[in-house]
Amino acid sequence: MTDETQSKFRKGEQSDAPLMGLLDRVEEIAGGETVDMKTIIEALGNRSFGPVLLLCGLFLLTPLGMLPGLPMALGVIVMLFSVQLLFRRSHPWMPKFLRRVKVSAKSLEKTRKHAGPWLKRIDNIVSPRLEWAARGPMLVLAALVATLLAATMLPLGAVPFGVVVPGFIIGLMGLGITGRDGFFILAGLSLSFAVPVMIAQMIL
Repeated sequence: MTDETQSKFRKGEQSDAPLMGLLDRVEEIAGGETVDMKTIIEALGNRSFGPVLLLCGLFLLTPLGMLPGLPMALGVIVMLFSVQLLFRRSHPWMPKFLRRVKVSAKSLEKTRKHAGPWLKRIDNIVSPRLEWAARGPMLVLAALVATLLAATMLPLGAVPFGVVVPGFIIGLMGLGITGRDGFFILAGLSLSFAVPVMIAQMIL
């Protein structure tokens, strides 16, 4: 992929429809063919941090989050990306097994068909606002909190539905980062105080 093409995909960072816009860009990157995650992440650059956190958070809210070992695996992915966001990397690094994951044009088509209507609904409530909370020190704080929440996946993963709360918070902050919406980042940071209480109740 040329530098000119990569630059094209990085435009429109403040989209009025951040989630559908992201899906549009991924489809453009794929060009109707199967593409690997390495190509997608490289093209999206620092725009990939938010969607990764959002997707991991959503998975933790589904029955998949109850599968043995999956919360820990998703926690590792969240930690991997949030630590890099914490240190303000412009291009996320991924281990080889993630870089090799393939995304087919057919799977993208199914995603648009089944998830598209929901993405549009979410886009209607997401907009660039409270932007001071979506950049600089607050973004670093959100990355730090996401890292700490990811570390709770080990103890909470052993409790039925234990990962729902941290998953929801990670998803909220991922949505805020994706849409440059400080409201959702602040909401996630506020709710994060509930997780230490949950762990304390488990211990006591």
